[in-house]
Amino acid sequence: MARERGATVYATDERFCIDNGVMIAQAGWEMFRAGHVTPIEDTWCTQRYRTDEVEVTWRD
Repeated sequence: MARERGATVYATDERFCIDNGVMIAQAGWEMFRAGHVTPIEDTWCTQRYRTDEVEVTWRD
């Protein structure tokens, strides 16, 4: 996926790959800052998303 987009992938040491909670919180914060708010009744989650299938609304 990164190669297709001309990007570089950086990975952290496995000691720090314990919980995605912080990454999920950061993504939520970025969406909130960009004005993207979802009413709670329309909110849901799935563990099956690929990162290239998620709509990113806070970047151009």
